Amino acid sequence: MNLSDSWVSLEFSTDEEIPVFVKFRPHLQNFKDTGVFNWRMDVIWAYNSPNESLLPREIDLDLMEQVEEALADMLELDNQTILAFSFTGENERWWAWYTTDIDIAGERLNAALSQFDQLPVTINAESDPDWEEYVGVLEDFA
Repeated sequence: MNLSDSWVSLEFSTDEEIPVFVKFRPHLQNFKDTGVFNWRMDVIWAYNSPNESLLPREIDLDLMEQVEEALADMLELDNQTILAFSFTGENERWWAWYTTDIDIAGERLNAALSQFDQLPVTINAESDPDWEEYVGVLEDFA
């Protein structure tokens, strides 16, 4: 399967008028339809914003981009794990990856992150065979 590198990026505001940036791949139906990407691996980076925007400092944002690139290079190598969307705002960045095997994805994630100093990230794995989180992003933003 061909993984499209087409992305939609936009900004919205919460009810409290806090800016949040969302980025998602709008064309992942072919991966969803395979029925084998049953796990979602959430990588969440907590940060402390320097102001009321609750957005990261530029230096943190640059490092987040480097980490995302390293993760994509390792995880998407053979489309075993794919990045579906990310949110940045309210003092966290959340990357949502769909995978066929959570153990392999975890090993690859650890290998990718090993090139960085310790990062303020937490990793959660959720069974999401219907891609409910991704579908919700499409419903809300596509």
